[in-house]
Amino acid sequence: MSTAEDFLLIATDSDTGKPMIGATQSAPALGGAFLFDLVGAGRLALEGRGRSARVAVAEHSPIDIPILEQAFARVRNKGRLTPSKCVSMMGKQAKGLVYETLVADGTLRRRPAKALGLFPLTRYDLVDTTRRDDLRTRIRASLVHDQPADAETRPLIGLLSAAGMTKIVVDRPDRRTAKARAKILSEGDWISDGVRAAIKSAQVAMS
Repeated sequence: MSTAEDFLLIATDSDTGKPMIGATQSAPALGGAFLFDLVGAGRLALEGRGRSARVAVAEHSPIDIPILEQAFARVRNKGRLTPSKCVSMMGKQAKGLVYETLVADGTLRRRPAKALGLFPLTRYDLVDTTRRDDLRTRIRASLVHDQPADAETRPLIGLLSAAGMTKIVVDRPDRRTAKARAKILSEGDWISDGVRAAIKSAQVAMS
């Protein structure tokens, strides 16, 4: 399962089927998840450091994971991009795409609903909670009990921290501890920094 799928899975309320993260945060966060996986797959790479850092294409060949290929196609021919611009481009309209992928693999089930009893919308009910429960348990262990983060949970913690949403995976009394711990774990994570910058830019544009 891709990092974007894992992220949206843990960010979906198991009782209501609603995402627990708003559009302003979810789009850059999912873009960051795509970026993490595409760097890992050797398609994208970071060049330079600090303010001069840019994301560049390292290998133009398609990737055989449809959800990642669709994200990659958005930036493949766009030249060198700042991390924040890259995650913004790849995260645009990503939530629906990721949800449909989770439905297709049987993890979620689509359910029609109405807002205020009038406006049609879609909720996503969990069919199999095994993956979600396991990820959330491991993330909480790292954020609350100082257990080491692993290869799957570390990028998720960085994305949750960048989106200011560590609170969705821990109980209320642990929120302050989790936020501080996530900040420590994500230090030096340039992808999370890019997500954070993209969210800030989006918030400024909306103000």
